[in-house]
Amino acid sequence: MNREPSSEPRHVPVALLGICGGVAAYKAVDLVSRLKKGGYDVHVTMSDAAQKFVTPLTFAAVSGNPVLETLFPEPSGRSGEPLYPHLYPATRADLFVLLPATADMIAKAACGLANDVVSTAMLSLPATCRRVFCPAMNVEMWNQDIVQSNVRALEARGWLRIGPETGMLACGMEGYGRMAEPADIAEKLLDAPVDPRMAHLRGRRVLILSGPTREHLDPVRYIGNPSSGKMGRALAEQAVRAGAVVHFVTGPVADDQLPRDTRIHLHRVVSAREMLERAASLYDEADVVIYAAAVADYRPVTFHDEKLPKEEGELTVRLTATPDVAATLNQGKRPGQVVIGFALQTHDGEAKAREKLARKSFDGIILNAMDALGGDSGTYRYLDAGADTFEDWGTLSKPACAVRILEAASRRVAALPARP
Repeated sequence: MNREPSSEPRHVPVALLGICGGVAAYKAVDLVSRLKKGGYDVHVTMSDAAQKFVTPLTFAAVSGNPVLETLFPEPSGRSGEPLYPHLYPATRADLFVLLPATADMIAKAACGLANDVVSTAMLSLPATCRRVFCPAMNVEMWNQDIVQSNVRALEARGWLRIGPETGMLACGMEGYGRMAEPADIAEKLLDAPVDPRMAHLRGRRVLILSGPTREHLDPVRYIGNPSSGKMGRALAEQAVRAGAVVHFVTGPVADDQLPRDTRIHLHRVVSAREMLERAASLYDEADVVIYAAAVADYRPVTFHDEKLPKEEGELTVRLTATPDVAATLNQGKRPGQVVIGFALQTHDGEAKAREKLARKSFDGIILNAMDALGGDSGTYRYLDAGADTFEDWGTLSKPACAVRILEAASRRVAALPARP
């Protein structure tokens, strides 16, 4: 039987490029072309300084769309949209790229300033828009503390930084400051085909618990562990690439170990109780829950509001167990919900992992060795709830291990009804 073609229009993703006043502005023309070939409806907005290096006509010809050149255009046509260049197409953008990102424009983005068409467009982007900046400037400017502070501020807000690279600069100096090549930028921006091993995660809601918890004795002392959050980060980044809706609950980790994608919903917590409360508010809606957090097992019975003075001799601290986050949440596990946990053991690993899998109602459990704690890779074994023996995954990088975990989750999700 012949099927009628679907009349529902396919969503064409919108990319908006903010072009800044730098010599590398000419490279942005190549990126416009690559994004357009990659399936984006590409729009360009240019600062006054950028127009000194490349004409708007060039970008219009390559993108096929009018270029936004000024914050106050002349009224024309019947549509009101041209009167608001800071709103359209910014409010419809799926991707925003700032390049060559100058020190001035990075500062505007970091501080929320808006005095030209590029900076005002940045403030009009929807929350779901991926934000990317590609720095390019003199090496001495790049090394300034205030510039680095602004760069860190953008990254902390979920902006993805690509570059700069080192080499000979247009000014004659040598060092970091060259804008990344358009081909490299495009490779990072264009969505790769979803790994078929994770295909069933597209559109699913994935909740990931990550990082350590800290159980404070006083404002500066706490019980914790050296978990880096690297595995959780790898899981979140791989899951969102697979098309999942990701909520990421993380204990305290370094900012550079947080996932950098504005499509990931980030929830920061400190203690085990805070992690439980935040995750509980997200648990029911999750199709997949992955417990990659290293939750502290004990907390001090008494918290002291002021730093305890150091005294000679012994100090006795009474401890009590923290809530078992996974066991507590999984008491409300609904039919079809997929939950996967971790077990790090120094001895009797298989036996303890089996016991943990059953006691906490996991659908699968990853047994990892001590080398994984805080490292970039580790030695992993996996046990599915329906299997008799562990799968020996060997030594893997954490991103590679994340793919294997999500593959296991995807296999179980394949049997679930589609999300409405």
